[in-house]
Amino acid sequence: MDLSKLPLFDMMQRKLSWLSARQQVVSQNIANADSPGYKPKDLKPLDFKNMAKGQLEPVAPTVTNPMHLAGFAPEAPGAKSEKEKHPLETTISGNAVTMEEELMKANRTASDFELTTNLYHKQLAMIREALGNGGQ
Repeated sequence: MDLSKLPLFDMMQRKLSWLSARQQVVSQNIANADSPGYKPKDLKPLDFKNMAKGQLEPVAPTVTNPMHLAGFAPEAPGAKSEKEKHPLETTISGNAVTMEEELMKANRTASDFELTTNLYHKQLAMIREALGNGGQ
């Protein structure tokens, strides 16, 4: 059984891949905390709403009576833009890495990774249980 074809497992795998990449970026920021002129980097946040957009096509309601409400049109992709973050602190050497902020990002990334991994294992256990005898 290919679990990547199930939408929930596909989203969890993409989330885990994003979290791994973010951990690398954050660790590079921490490693370059003393490098002159270094600007911290981060990945664009992975949003569940955007992840789910690729799974299901938007459905517009059909008006069967002119007295009915028109409903809502699906939101156009890329309608919301993200503002660029500017560093709060910059040293004389031009380094803009704030260790507290980077450590908080690392901690949040590790917590999210553990949560997603636990969810992945719980979903596998549920599938095994549905197959009977714990999937054995």
